Amino acid sequence: MASRGRCRRDGRLVASVARREGHCHPCCHEGRARSKTGPAGSVSRYQAPATLCYVPLVLATAWGLARLARRPEQTLALVVALLALAIPIDAVGGLYQSLLEQGMGGWVDRFGRAADHIPYLWLVLAASVTAARMFTLTVARRCIAALIVAAVLGLPLSAIPRDRTLWASPDDEDEVSGDRGQAALAAEDAFYVQPKLLERELAALRRGRKGVIDLYFVGLAGDANQDVFMKEVNAVSQLFRERFDTEGRTVRLINNAKAVAEAPIATVTSLGMTLRRVAGVMDPGEDILFLFLTSHGSREHRFTLEFRPMRLNVLDPARLRQVLDASGITRRVIVVSACYAGGFIEALRTEHTLVIAAAAPDKTSFGCNNEAEFTYFGKAYFDEALRETYSFVEGFERAKARVAAREKKEHYDSSDPQMFVGREIRQPLAALEERLKRAAGRRAGREAVTDGRSEEVSGRDAS
Repeated sequence: MASRGRCRRDGRLVASVARREGHCHPCCHEGRARSKTGPAGSVSRYQAPATLCYVPLVLATAWGLARLARRPEQTLALVVALLALAIPIDAVGGLYQSLLEQGMGGWVDRFGRAADHIPYLWLVLAASVTAARMFTLTVARRCIAALIVAAVLGLPLSAIPRDRTLWASPDDEDEVSGDRGQAALAAEDAFYVQPKLLERELAALRRGRKGVIDLYFVGLAGDANQDVFMKEVNAVSQLFRERFDTEGRTVRLINNAKAVAEAPIATVTSLGMTLRRVAGVMDPGEDILFLFLTSHGSREHRFTLEFRPMRLNVLDPARLRQVLDASGITRRVIVVSACYAGGFIEALRTEHTLVIAAAAPDKTSFGCNNEAEFTYFGKAYFDEALRETYSFVEGFERAKARVAAREKKEHYDSSDPQMFVGREIRQPLAALEERLKRAAGRRAGREAVTDGRSEEVSGRDAS
């Protein structure tokens, strides 16, 4: 009977905390999310675990502190006190985030990333003091109480992103759940059009021109869960068409629900088919492959290929080298933009290859979010450096310096981009650079003549 009574009390306790949790700690955060999303949003069941994890953490903390003080009957009172503490702390944290979002956070720059942990340190100290006063703990037990609060409440909360909310926009909900990708791939038209998309892209590739070093661009966006990779491949492929003469020699492989009807999906198989086709139309003694891979990466140096619900083959350095060698393409420029991308360099290096990695083998890169048009490295290398120079090597040196400056300014650890240049690839790249410079000079000359004629005609009309 006693155990059943305790179960009933515990059940009422959990329900009470859940109700209070819904109106206390997240109230400020959910209010901001609701105001941003508007009436089009809805409650996200996928966000619930990250948003409501505060409930079991508070329960566990209060239970541990009450047992430490040998006052189990005060557990509920301590739960209420901890939830009440969270209100001003979360309000101040929300104000801090709002200042940063509005570009008014320059005054906190000197604190670096440590500023993000101040609310959790505040919570640990406040909760420890509250427990000490409620239970009149000895000095030794106060220290133990502080350790309990830090281990059970502070550290777990600090590891959970603060942007998790129960109220999500339709797009956010889709991105979190993966339903967009599943629905897109399951649609009948997409199911049949995908093979045709790859066939069409490969059939449209132009053959290499005799006596001309042609560049063939292949861009691969690996992770369907974030739009930045798709945006990056689209932007870079357009840049190469306009600036590096790859019109008719460009293939995009993209994992993203928004592109499922217009671009082939990115898999090890589609990459292998693409590289074999490129090898078949290019002049292997003259032309150069530019392979751009952008996605997430792991410490085990696995490049993320993900488009749920499909289970895609793993792409690691050895597998990528195997696919490249099987294609028969000799001259290669390979850019891997992902965390820990430097782990690909050793496996891909040959005397005929330039390999660029956005991060060292043991370091992360930055800028992977849906709002961004480029990752940090992609922005510095493609959108800035390669708009200034036709040299892939010089462009890397410029981009590396810019990435380092940005990371230092934003208080991130250095990603330390890496590069390997094979001895035999230097001369073909220099020749390609000279050809592109001459072509750009001719275009500039024609544009100057056209502008001069337009001004002359305008002058006649004015007279």
